[in-house]
Amino acid sequence: MATVVLERTLRILDQLSRYDARGQSLSELARQSGIPHATVHRLLQDLLAARLVAREPDGRGYVLGRLAFEYGLAARNRHDVAGLFIPHLERLTAATGYAAYLFVRSGTEAVCYAHTATRRPDAPLSVTVGGRRPLGVGAAGLALLAAQDDALVEQALAQHAEVLGRYGGLSVERLRELLTQTRSLGYARSGGCLNTNTAAVGHTACDAAGQAFAAVSLSTTQAKLTHREAGRLDDVLRAEIAEITPKIHFAWSDSEALR
Repeated sequence: MATVVLERTLRILDQLSRYDARGQSLSELARQSGIPHATVHRLLQDLLAARLVAREPDGRGYVLGRLAFEYGLAARNRHDVAGLFIPHLERLTAATGYAAYLFVRSGTEAVCYAHTATRRPDAPLSVTVGGRRPLGVGAAGLALLAAQDDALVEQALAQHAEVLGRYGGLSVERLRELLTQTRSLGYARSGGCLNTNTAAVGHTACDAAGQAFAAVSLSTTQAKLTHREAGRLDDVLRAEIAEITPKIHFAWSDSEALR
């Protein structure tokens, strides 16, 4: 019984981490997690008391609580790699005028660790820091998935098959086509799966063991991302990542701290 309660609690926290920018109602949490409405309500009361969950200011939804934030602060020095990439993201934005994103692989998902902003009104940010998505979604996620071995690719496709449709109508079959394209091009190009107007180019960064653990992407509009522009952005990304790589002295692991 305790194991079931823990598993359900983690599922609720996982859902809140995905939608923290706008919060989740009780009904949305029950639907997205697959947990009965009454059970979600009971667990939320416990999580509120523990400060792991908080109510939105208007009282309509739930978000991750302050204690969850404080736990993240305590773990940051052991796991965060954003500081290594941020100066390079800023250089990429200065050079291109496009928003730059850093995503890091977490199991079969990609998590946004950092991004830059632009003043261009036609390039809205498609994700916030801490946002997570299945590997294969978005240019960075697609680049990361294409760089993994076949076993992890199949695991990711099987695990996320039911939710891919939420991302611009993606499917396992379409994602396989995009993986083939990405491996052929040597970089990832995506558009429309997160925002119908956005398109992006992504490229991976490898750890000291040569394993792709992160990806950097540049995001613009679909109209601007012509074939020629995509190739140019790939060149810019490759050059910047070549400068980052010598600074990476660790081997990435989901189960071990970096420091």
